[in-house]
Amino acid sequence: EMTRHLLTLLLAFASISVGSRSADKWMGTPVNVTYDHRALKINGERQLLISGSIHYPRSTPGMWDDIFRRSKEAGIDVVETYIFWNLHQPIESQELFFEGNADVMTFLKLAQKHKLWVNLRIGPYVCAEWDYGGFPEWLREKPDVVFRDYNQPFMSAMSTFVRQIVDKLDSFFAPNGGPIILAQIENEYGWVEHAYGANGTRYAQWAIDFAQSLNVGVPWIMCQQDDIANAINTCNGFYCDNWISSHYSQFPNQPAFWTENWPGWFQQWGEPKPTRPVQDVAFATARWFARGGSLQNYYMWHGGTSFGRWAGGPGDITSYDYDVALDEYGYPNEPKYSHSKRLHEILHQYQDTIIGQNNIPTPITLGPNQDAYVWGSGSSSIAFVSNIDDKSEISVKFQGKTYQLPPWSTTLIDSQGNILYCTAQLERKQVETSSQWEAVPSFSANYTWYEEPTTFWKPVQSSSPIEQFTLTRDLTDYLWYSTKIQVEKSATHTLEITNTQDYFYVFIDGKLQSVNTGNSRIYVAAGNHVLQILVATLGMVNYGLHMEQYKRGILGTVKWDGRDITNNGWTMQPGLYGEDMEIFTEAGSNRVSWNSGKPTKNAAIWVRYFFDLDQVENAPYALDLGSMERGAAYVNGYNIGRYWLKDGQGDCTPCNYSGAYDPSKCRVNCGQPSQRFYHVPFDWLKSRDNLVTLFVEAGGDPSGVQLVKRQPGRVCVEVSENEDAFVECAPGSWISSIDFGIFKLNSS
Repeated sequence: EMTRHLLTLLLAFASISVGSRSADKWMGTPVNVTYDHRALKINGERQLLISGSIHYPRSTPGMWDDIFRRSKEAGIDVVETYIFWNLHQPIESQELFFEGNADVMTFLKLAQKHKLWVNLRIGPYVCAEWDYGGFPEWLREKPDVVFRDYNQPFMSAMSTFVRQIVDKLDSFFAPNGGPIILAQIENEYGWVEHAYGANGTRYAQWAIDFAQSLNVGVPWIMCQQDDIANAINTCNGFYCDNWISSHYSQFPNQPAFWTENWPGWFQQWGEPKPTRPVQDVAFATARWFARGGSLQNYYMWHGGTSFGRWAGGPGDITSYDYDVALDEYGYPNEPKYSHSKRLHEILHQYQDTIIGQNNIPTPITLGPNQDAYVWGSGSSSIAFVSNIDDKSEISVKFQGKTYQLPPWSTTLIDSQGNILYCTAQLERKQVETSSQWEAVPSFSANYTWYEEPTTFWKPVQSSSPIEQFTLTRDLTDYLWYSTKIQVEKSATHTLEITNTQDYFYVFIDGKLQSVNTGNSRIYVAAGNHVLQILVATLGMVNYGLHMEQYKRGILGTVKWDGRDITNNGWTMQPGLYGEDMEIFTEAGSNRVSWNSGKPTKNAAIWVRYFFDLDQVENAPYALDLGSMERGAAYVNGYNIGRYWLKDGQGDCTPCNYSGAYDPSKCRVNCGQPSQRFYHVPFDWLKSRDNLVTLFVEAGGDPSGVQLVKRQPGRVCVEVSENEDAFVECAPGSWISSIDFGIFKLNSS
């Protein structure tokens, strides 16, 4: 007879310590960073490196310490981050900006504190679902500029910025005692290079030659760049193990690096949430190391939040959760966190065996879709035994033993034939956690409101509508267009607008008439009227060819009752008056008069809320905007991002982990808003006089807004008789209750 105990723990975080790694040994002292055909070398020693992307502006300084601690505990060796040009230099004439969550120096210092190496991807093109791929808008205004081409205006601006960053961060490079052991120039340029012809090839070579001239003392990488010999070419994708052999054929003296293993995917407004099963992520990772890779990076490891207006696309949601190991708020996403952590522990345990071998082992064929890679010999050997069949469990014989291999899996086996880990099998203790949002009692939905003026205070005149970014310089999402119309008789009239991007609202004399409709039928009384169109962008494009040509706003024609009024004479106003007055700040809020009671308009208004907190906890907070429709949200002067309660539509068929992943698989939450909860970092809150401000583009019920805090969920841990369950909470967290369930099972 066997007894099983079901232990239910209410906790925020559990951890197990991991073994010593290279950063533990050398961090803080100057080191020599080189590489050979197998791996990166630190002070002459090869390194097996597990890396995770964490973007400093997508979290806050108050979060970084915990994020790094949880990453280190999960077996992460390297933090990979981009440098975001438009974050640091939104205006060309100003000094580079490094405050708040743009403080990359503090970010690097904390990485070093936690003994995490850094791969600094300077770009400066980053993609990253980030506004304009990291390019500042002023760059497109330079005469004759062509982005990412052998073009002097572009290369001059790019080299100036990169040199400034390298100079600023000089002390953080590993030869100077810092954590940076790799640097990247450009980003995935090989995927678009052909479109630029010979100039593209010339530019790519210029980029690496320029980077190496900076003498940073660490190797430079260029991902997806197989025509450059003097940078380490790296792979990006959901799976990269099949890339390794071709990489070694072309670059036999370079190691195999995987700079972007995508453990999830980004989300756009109107889409259901993407997920990727951890079993598939672990399978891809294990196959990578089995077949000769030595560095693997999760893009992302912690996705975070695209605060403010930094979400790109256009049309990417504010959350950059990405369904990865550390969720948007920096907490473990189970079972992805624990299952990945266990794989990392085993890889580190056998790292000397794996990277100490000069040649990649010849695979042992065990079946039509089954193979084994054995690294090392004797008691230190480890075998990666894989079943690539995505439908069937297969029985194989390997080294005198029989193993049942789940579909689409890799099983790690030690020299004694013991199974160390299977990518497809979650340990009993790695169960999913449930969490819930609870309203913060001290937040009151009592609000006051202010009507955004539809008369212009800094007007720009033109015969026809001017392209949006030419006027806004990407410093605001909004541009007003206005023209006068004469209506002969009271009737329903037609308004036709072609090619207007991204989203727009039509007003007559300050009253909303239609939303994002190219053909509107509007009842207007006879007389003289003012037609106003408010155009809102959803982030600038972050990927594509010739991004310098990107345009938004009214780009086509405007017709009233069939009459073309495109050249009718227009007045434009960049931005909102509330933005100009900064009424979302404590000081700016007093610059306008606020109204109480229910708003008399349902569009282009501001609402504000004041509240206190009994205690600001280091916990996940969010605004629940489920009662609203579209706009922008601010907390204590910080722009927490665009909001849009647009339901996700798509295929949410139940997901099977096996088989090649693509972003159309494993979607969840169909019929629910793509994003309902909007992250409010705890270090942006205070105990007294907190201010929440919303710009309401149109619709919604402001009385339904809530500040919420996520409560830790229940975690079920199943253990057998005489088995220990060890749980350790993060600092500031605790086990609040323990419930036991005992089950007796008769053994046959």
